Amino acid sequence: MRRLIVQFLFLAILAASGRIAYSQTAGYYPKGGPDYADESVSLIQLIANPERYDKKIVRFIAYLHLEFEGDAVYLHRDDFEHAISNDAIWINLPRDIKADEKTAVNDRYVICTARFVAGRHGHMGMFAGELEDVTRLEVWPFVRGEKDELPPPPKLKK
Repeated sequence: MRRLIVQFLFLAILAASGRIAYSQTAGYYPKGGPDYADESVSLIQLIANPERYDKKIVRFIAYLHLEFEGDAVYLHRDDFEHAISNDAIWINLPRDIKADEKTAVNDRYVICTARFVAGRHGHMGMFAGELEDVTRLEVWPFVRGEKDELPPPPKLKK
């Protein structure tokens, strides 16, 4: 009986620590827990081979910029700054994303899990594809040379 109690306590602590680990990054991830995707890909793979990933749930890391008629993930921040939408994919944000979650991820590199749709191309057909059914959109916290600190959002030249 004592062994059973110890095992139960161990599993309870393990489960609790998992929840804490999944909730430490800013952004949208309402369900938490393991992040299931058909494949982890790069934006380059999605742009170069859209048919291969059409209607699949994919996970990737990219630069996110949100604005009226311009919500998209970009290969690099420079691609956004220079308006290179061919290297970007339109993103349909989830309806239940909160304003503070949008603010947290805007103009940052993010990890995203969503369904890729090759046949749609966002506002005015300007993008390389579309993302829908977003289940995860969180700040990618890793910056080489930085220690446990997120950099401030970039200031765009006007």
